[in-house]
Parts: sequence; structure tokens; C-alpha cells
Amino acid sequence: MINSRVRGAFVTGFLLVLISVEGSAGSHELSKAETLLWMTDQLNAVDNPVEIRYEFNRTGTFDSGFTDTVRFIVHAVKANGMKSARLEFFTGERSVEVAPVDDTTINPVLKIYLQGDVYEMNRLTDPEGKSRERWRYFQRRIKLALAEIATVEDVVVTFDDVNYSAKKIEFSPYLNDPKRRLFEQFSSKTYTIIISKDLPGYIYSIESVVPGPRSNALPLIKDQLKLIEINSL
Repeated sequence: MINSRVRGAFVTGFLLVLISVEGSAGSHELSKAETLLWMTDQLNAVDNPVEIRYEFNRTGTFDSGFTDTVRFIVHAVKANGMKSARLEFFTGERSVEVAPVDDTTINPVLKIYLQGDVYEMNRLTDPEGKSRERWRYFQRRIKLALAEIATVEDVVVTFDDVNYSAKKIEFSPYLNDPKRRLFEQFSSKTYTIIISKDLPGYIYSIESVVPGPRSNALPLIKDQLKLIEINSL
């Protein structure tokens, strides 16, 4: 998902995401999707140290797929509700270094996923490497979509045989993009994020799909990160 050519710039890009999110609060009234994803205590349901495990799967007809794991570890819960935590995003050569945090109320999995996604969109739409900063454009389109067109739907998800009330957030940031001709093959890409305030870690699943060229065709690319296990420490 995150190409080795851009791994060195990952931390800088991640900080840019944080800055753009925090800066958005003063420039416009936050949408429901933005509030749910960026302005909510995502670790409120974590009251003890815990390891939250996700599985990532890439499938599709465009290129070879892979499976990997993500671990979000809350190793301390403080009296004021803040948590000390670290994230292990992917393993081996794909692993991305993310600095641990001492005081947080968020699960960084979504931000890391989206930052890796825009880097991957840069790679896919510019295979010759002539536009290395194109990822910034995709990042802005995702931010704009969350602010203006994302839909939010009440759903129920099941984890470990328990049903949880959840929210499903969907958006297609490139569908009406004025520059879609530059990446037409990927312009119908759709993102679906499911979150639940009652689930430790908040993030249940993240999925992005680039549909095939015909209505009955397999997806060109389907990425899915999904909660698979929660273990007390």
C-alpha cells in the first residue's frame, strides 16, 4: 500500500494531515463526517491497556495483492482519560515507522491509512514518477469530500458475536473532479469507513474500491482494513 520510494517522506506527510485537519476547524463549520472522524474521543471505550489488531487485504485485477497486519497498542490509561499508545502499521519491508504518543484520544489508523492511500494514488497515476507531489492533490480532494459530500448512515456491525451500533461514512472524492481526465481509470474510487464509539479503538473497518471497467467486472483495486481481534494486556 505504501511504496518504498515515499516511505522516507511518510512522517512529514502524516504531520501535514494533522495540520490540515486541525486547521480546518477555524475555516468552516465541520461536517458530520469530519466531526466523527477527527473531533471525537476515539478511545473513550478503552479503559484498560489493550492490543487492537486489524487485517489489511489488497485484492483486484490491476496488480498483485497482499495481506498484512496492523497493531494499535494502548499500553497506559491515565486518570484524565488520555492514553499512551503506539502503532505498528504493516510488517517487514512494508512497515511504516510511526512515533509513539504519550497523551492521545485518537486511533491513528485512519490517518495512516489515508496518507498511505494518497501516496499509492500518486504511484498508480504517475508510474514514471514525473509528478511526485501529486499526492497532495489527492489529499486535498479527500479533505474536501469529507467536508462537502460524504454521507453518514447508521448501521450495525458484529464483532466477536456482539452487535454494535455504528456509523458508515462513504465518499467518492474524484467522481466529479475537474482533473479526473488525468487519472480517469481511478476516478470512480469510493471510500467506506465504519466507526463505533462503543468499540475499543473506534475504527471497525476502512475500505477503498476502484471498480472495474464494466458493471459486472471485478474491482481493479480493493483495499480493506478490518478489525479482527482485541486483546487485554
